[in-house]
Amino acid sequence: MDVHDNLDEEETAKLPVRLQYYEKSRDPSDVVRQKLIEALFQLCATKHGRQVLRSKGVYPAMRELDKATEAAEEKKPHKLLSSQQEHTLHALIGILIRYESEMDVDPNLPSIRDLGIQETVLGENEECEQKTVN
Repeated sequence: MDVHDNLDEEETAKLPVRLQYYEKSRDPSDVVRQKLIEALFQLCATKHGRQVLRSKGVYPAMRELDKATEAAEEKKPHKLLSSQQEHTLHALIGILIRYESEMDVDPNLPSIRDLGIQETVLGENEECEQKTVN
């Protein structure tokens, strides 16, 4: 969060109370930003985690971080985020902005981390069925 973030009243109201009145600058540490983005991304793995992050106003905060990243790149050669961090941030924003019904995700899936595993298992099952038929 940063004192210059442009959040409307509704977005500000969703934030935890300590952040609603935050009047400081964003932490300058690359490591802190990286760990924060990665931790939030990991919390997006479960439906419950995504719901909590949305209810706490994480999307608007990450949107503002993305805007600040773009503005910093225009002003000075030092990037606010590395390209990997920026990629993870955009993935995080993409997950938070969409709901499960828009992502074509099975509502009974315990974690989106299981998507790759589930697709692999389904593919292996289809191959086994084809071999059995032939």
